[in-house]
Amino acid sequence: MRERLSEVLQDIKEKGNYRAIRYIKPLSATKILYNSKEHLNLCSNSYLSLHVHPDIINAARQATEEYGSGTCSSRSVAGSIDLYEELEREIAAYKGYGNALIFSNGYMANIGIISTLTDMGDVIFSDELNHSSLIHSMRLSRAKKVIYKHRDVNDLEKKIRRDRSRGRKFIVTESIFSMDGDIAPLRDIFELKKEYDVHIMLDDAHGTGVFGEKGTGLEELFGLSGSIDVHMATFGKALGSFGAFVLADTILLEYLVNRAKTFMYTTALPPSSLAASLAALRLIKMDISFKEELWENIDYMRGNLMRAGFDLKESAGPIIPIVVGEDAKTIKMQEILMEKGLFLQAIRPPTVPEGTSRLRLTVVRGFARDEMDYAIETLVQAGKTMGLI
Repeated sequence: MRERLSEVLQDIKEKGNYRAIRYIKPLSATKILYNSKEHLNLCSNSYLSLHVHPDIINAARQATEEYGSGTCSSRSVAGSIDLYEELEREIAAYKGYGNALIFSNGYMANIGIISTLTDMGDVIFSDELNHSSLIHSMRLSRAKKVIYKHRDVNDLEKKIRRDRSRGRKFIVTESIFSMDGDIAPLRDIFELKKEYDVHIMLDDAHGTGVFGEKGTGLEELFGLSGSIDVHMATFGKALGSFGAFVLADTILLEYLVNRAKTFMYTTALPPSSLAASLAALRLIKMDISFKEELWENIDYMRGNLMRAGFDLKESAGPIIPIVVGEDAKTIKMQEILMEKGLFLQAIRPPTVPEGTSRLRLTVVRGFARDEMDYAIETLVQAGKTMGLI
């Protein structure tokens, strides 16, 4: 077996697709120590930089002192501590829903939702660039899978009309696509839901805390708060903590409690994570400036990179894809930037389609103007070296 695995690993290396673990030490909201050198972190999903906010750290500390470091069992066996009840109630109200159910993370939530709610005879219509967690979830389902062109509502409608399945129909999409940073046409998808009696499952992991006037996510942006059949999002990005949640009606959530294996057989979240998420949620509900400061940085970074000649595709918000193309060329650009103290990752197949390898840059609220200026200048120099601009 070792010989076979070594051959596969060698093939991965030759294609420029080899991944190695990089051990880092966080220094601040935006700086890390890597290989004994300080780097500017350009790949954090902590969009509001709340993971280092003193109120959130203090909430996690107090919860650990009161409840201990962990619950050490599943919610189904050991029960759910009262922090779960508070957080589920408040995150549902924040998003415009009546009910919520917390899972251990987004991957487990997606697998639990899709593999549990769909069955043989059903059909899932999936955006071709959906996140791997959604793709793997669909593979575990016995439902028929139909892929539609990325964000193409016309193609989606044609495939819905053409399908002759007698079971239920589901549309599965991210709100903000995690590798491209572009926005799903949620209003148009919702119109298809009404016309063809299909159910929508929305992954709002990268929209929560960022989009909409109050920052509640993509549904708010399109005037659809509380309207989606199944809404999943996470605490581990803009909210700066860990865990995920599902929003839906009471019957659907009860069904997940009783049938979703990724809920039933997973150790519950540590109290510190629940308390941190609760503190973060209360902060952003009370103070819209966290989101506003993030968008000031987004506009500054995007504007300067576009003026320099970078093609940022149709991305919007904090996720900025710098598409290089070839795997090896992408790795080379990553190495140039790492040498200059910019920490960001080359994203390659199978995470993105062949020929679209890119550097996935993310903007966070914590960036100072001089940090962004240095990042822009360095990216422009590397882009010219690699012939991108």
